[in-house]
Amino acid sequence: MKKIAIAGAGAMGGRIGTQIQEAGYDVTLLDYWQAHVEKIKREGIEIQTETDTYHLDIKAQFPEEVNEQFDLIIILTKAMKSREMIKVLNERGAIGEDTAILTMMNGLGHDETFAEVVPKSQIFLAVTMWTAGMRGPGQLLLEGDGTIDLQRADGLDDERTRAINQIFNDAKLNSRISDDVFQSVWSKATLNSVLNPLCTILDKRIGEFAKYEQAREMITPIINEIIAVAEARGVKLDFDALVAKVEGSYPDELQGLHYPSMHQDLHSGRYTEIDYLNGKITQYGKELGISTPTNELLTHMIHQLEMQYVTQES
Repeated sequence: MKKIAIAGAGAMGGRIGTQIQEAGYDVTLLDYWQAHVEKIKREGIEIQTETDTYHLDIKAQFPEEVNEQFDLIIILTKAMKSREMIKVLNERGAIGEDTAILTMMNGLGHDETFAEVVPKSQIFLAVTMWTAGMRGPGQLLLEGDGTIDLQRADGLDDERTRAINQIFNDAKLNSRISDDVFQSVWSKATLNSVLNPLCTILDKRIGEFAKYEQAREMITPIINEIIAVAEARGVKLDFDALVAKVEGSYPDELQGLHYPSMHQDLHSGRYTEIDYLNGKITQYGKELGISTPTNELLTHMIHQLEMQYVTQES
């Protein structure tokens, strides 16, 4: 795989893209954020780590400017923008019969969205525990370590799976090929479906939410509904492991001092990814005849807040 596109070049897309380019691959960043793309075109991208600040020259384009086919396209837009992105790239000829489409976005159902455009044999799912931040247009903040788990969406292995894994490991992204990436996807979606809406509705940092003595009683019905839906879709989840995953994020030295991304989006005037988290659980539950009242209520509450706070489309 020689030509790689990062579709959605914000904080995480910037991290993945710049590390892959630094490993010697041909990378193009694709994004709709005008100031960000134009600054990278002019000056390259500024990267600040725990120990250094430096510039990296890397290609950047608006999706409508694409005029070449890629071997690998990594989708890292906001979930609600992914359908639009993949359709534009398909129209621009960026996707060929052998192009691998990989997502490590938060939420559920992305393989179903992409299957509207490409066969499932071209779709790859990944879960990342890396973090990243933006200091402004063309300015990345990259701290800490992380991992990536990946697998082809249909569960089969092929040369592209191993090639993608090699690219990520060349880029020092600590990647491994999973034999059950859907379990990892649902596990991370559970974490986000618990902390994102609760901290957003309550206007609390993760650690502030955790100080409530009955916090576990609040998260239990959300998790139980997710487990019921996941198992009906063939994904086995463990309640105790999921509770440990959520509560493991409470300490200040981990995520306790942070507002979840949904809170950040809402208070920046943007729509949230609720429909790909609790909203998707509710949708699946209705399709399967499984009641999900807690997840449905959280979805409605976030949409109510969007009516109050959202001032921009993305």
